[in-house]
Amino acid sequence: MKSIVFTVFSLFAVLTFLAVVSQGDWHLKRNKHNILPKGTLTKVKGQKYSDQANLIWILQLASMNIFHQPDKLPVESSEIAYPNVLPQLKYEPNSPNLKFLSPDGNGGSYEAILKPNGSYLITGKKQGTYNYSNPDGFWGFAGHILMDVVPHFFSYDYNHSLNKNDKKKSFE
Repeated sequence: MKSIVFTVFSLFAVLTFLAVVSQGDWHLKRNKHNILPKGTLTKVKGQKYSDQANLIWILQLASMNIFHQPDKLPVESSEIAYPNVLPQLKYEPNSPNLKFLSPDGNGGSYEAILKPNGSYLITGKKQGTYNYSNPDGFWGFAGHILMDVVPHFFSYDYNHSLNKNDKKKSFE
């Protein structure tokens, strides 16, 4: 019985801590650390792409990108998808937004959500945000869940948008 009470208390303490942290600058101003790819993304090898600033960006699987997709799927496209990626990528109506990560060298990663029209999703609850823990490997993924994903469920009102001139929220 004591172990059940301890487990419930521990879970409550962790969730309370995450709820408090998610309201602070550490979480809500995370995008002051984020950057986007510069110019065209050109395939290097496998899922790795290089931008014009020579940063490596890794295209994530659709299963790692579910929080950045439009609410209504499928989305049909009548345009040439992802014009700033070479070679051209296949468009998937059930996963139209693409997620690219670039490790920052300090354990975190920059995150860019590319829309089919070639622009980046930089406002609203589905925007790309800086990751304090790059989700690579077991411990990186576990850290990413605790430090980046869970706080988002408590608050996604990021007040340091990458789009400094746009005060409205985009929920695409």
